[in-house]
Amino acid sequence: MAARRWLRSGSQSSPGRLHVTPIDITLLLTRPRPAAIRFAAELEAATGPFAAAVISPLLDIVPSGSFPRVSAEAALAFTSENAVAIAAARLAPAGRRAWCVGSRTAEAAQAAGFDAVAAGGDADALVAMLLAERPAGEIVHLAGAHQRGELVERLAAAGLTARRSVIYDQAPVPPTAEALAALGGPRPVLLPLFSPRSAALAGAMAEGAEAPLLLAALSSAVARGWAGPTPMALATASRPGSEAMIDAISSLLAAAPGA
Repeated sequence: MAARRWLRSGSQSSPGRLHVTPIDITLLLTRPRPAAIRFAAELEAATGPFAAAVISPLLDIVPSGSFPRVSAEAALAFTSENAVAIAAARLAPAGRRAWCVGSRTAEAAQAAGFDAVAAGGDADALVAMLLAERPAGEIVHLAGAHQRGELVERLAAAGLTARRSVIYDQAPVPPTAEALAALGGPRPVLLPLFSPRSAALAGAMAEGAEAPLLLAALSSAVARGWAGPTPMALATASRPGSEAMIDAISSLLAAAPGA
């Protein structure tokens, strides 16, 4: 019932009918802290400030105990900034080609010293790029224990030599007291969701929430990972990446009076 105070015309599903502005909303970010801080700054630059920004990472990046053997001739494929950071500390990245899923991962790889190239932001685009350029030697996908997109399987099915090496895990982390307080309060909470696993954990965290919930998902697969309370509104990014997420959130809020 509290949610109805924030709606016009009784609608609880249309993003264009929300009676909120960013300053009315708590932004709750569940990504690892560095990525969360960066995204909060980018989002507020586009939307204006939120009433509060709460960071409560739900996954902790834990490097694997041992690093795999990777030959100097292997082509490296990355689908996360986390893998780039761990690999850069264990390999000699200087000038070594890194095939990256999108621009953000490629920027991290380039900054670490790799010769990075970026695909279009998802596994489909990375597969297409690798199949088009067909790098010599084995393709090694350095990845986390929880991944999707079947990159290696699809490359192997197309005749390329490829393997996946897990170099980190993502261990669940309990939500902070500040996050739970925000969910238990009267102010609407905006939850950007960036992966199916983090969406599932965020949904569990939000069970019993009193706050009206606004969700923004990186993709339809991420949105399907949510099994928490029915939100006031859900926006899905049109393509992978932070820019598209910010566009989706901006659209979610665009019709709010005074926005």
